Amino acid sequence: MKPLRPLALATMATAVLLLSGATTATALDSGDDPAKPAPPAQPGLVAPLAQHPQYVGPVVHIPAGGFAFAPATCPSGTVPTGGGGRTSSLFSYLTDSAPTPSGWEIGVRNTDPENATTAFAYVVCTVP
Repeated sequence: MKPLRPLALATMATAVLLLSGATTATALDSGDDPAKPAPPAQPGLVAPLAQHPQYVGPVVHIPAGGFAFAPATCPSGTVPTGGGGRTSSLFSYLTDSAPTPSGWEIGVRNTDPENATTAFAYVVCTVP
């Protein structure tokens, strides 16, 4: 019977955490959140999640077994506040993801010895 006691305690603790989390989430969501701004019609701009639009950099091709950097640039008068990137293959991964003076840059390693892949960076920008 002793092995069941830790399992019962873990189950009860999980239930308490789930119930308290659901109550907190419901209490914080009043339903009267302000409307999000309409997405700008500029090319390369993603719909803003707040007042900080995201800009997507060009697609970069990485040869089989190769490495490349992919940049994304903020518009003039803004600074990068965050960023990241994506790859098009399970055989490629980000080795670097960091701000630059004018945007964001990622490094991508393609471990596939036979096929090229692509990647792109994105940057979140704001007015300083």
